[in-house]
Amino acid sequence: MKLMQQLSGMNHFTANEISIATYILAHKDKVLPMSIQELAKATYTSHSAINRLIRKLGLAGYKDFILTLSREFQLEAHAISNVDANYPFGHGESPLQVAREIAELMKETIEKNFAYLENAQLAEAADVLNRAGRIFIYALGDSEIRAKSFQNKLIKINKYPIIATELSEWEYHTVNASQQDCALFLTYHGLTANDLKAAQVLSRKHIPFITITAAHETQLAKLSTLCIQVPKDEVKHAKIGTFSSQIAFEYVLNVIYSCIYTINYAENKEASRQVLQDFYSGEPDPGL
Repeated sequence: MKLMQQLSGMNHFTANEISIATYILAHKDKVLPMSIQELAKATYTSHSAINRLIRKLGLAGYKDFILTLSREFQLEAHAISNVDANYPFGHGESPLQVAREIAELMKETIEKNFAYLENAQLAEAADVLNRAGRIFIYALGDSEIRAKSFQNKLIKINKYPIIATELSEWEYHTVNASQQDCALFLTYHGLTANDLKAAQVLSRKHIPFITITAAHETQLAKLSTLCIQVPKDEVKHAKIGTFSSQIAFEYVLNVIYSCIYTINYAENKEASRQVLQDFYSGEPDPGL
């Protein structure tokens, strides 16, 4: 459940917690820059009351609370339409109506996702992937298609990721990974037992891994070196197709690839040119 919904519901809140929640809901424009001391003073409560509320909301601390609140405010500001991510079009609509709604869904998903992204997090993810000897990617179903697209792009800059879950050989890839490698988990709901088992092994071996997911509260996400969150708009078993989730994954992976590319921009650009020149330089003259 979103933070603003939890604050509005005020389920099982004490009198002090209701006072804090009411103030936040009524003063959205003032809360983000506030320190915990300032918020306590404004609500006539205490640091401990604010921290109890934050823990009740499932967050680690005040910094996490303000960051989550900021993201939700950004999502509200960037909302483009009311297209349902699970059923973006209805029965009997014309092809052009369907096309418009899919376009709106794509735009809204990307705008929402942009609001989640953090500069430092993207830079660290790009650095981890760029330095890795091997990149093991864990992705199933539709997410594997996104993983293959990412794999294809990385090949262009002389990096050859391994889809660890392809051919169900994930156990061997996980056990054989070293601290010079890294891993990437692409999972919308973050609840696959095999992913969690692999993450536990990687964590014990001190191998860095990145998780891209809509479920930042799962054990997999918490074990991750980095967790990059995408919007949680789809219901697992009640949707026409995986539109929003896969748009989000494709966008984030494209961003990460671009960040990796920019680390050695000039060299990558020259290498691409050189590859094509070297490959075709020995071709016979077609006129002969």
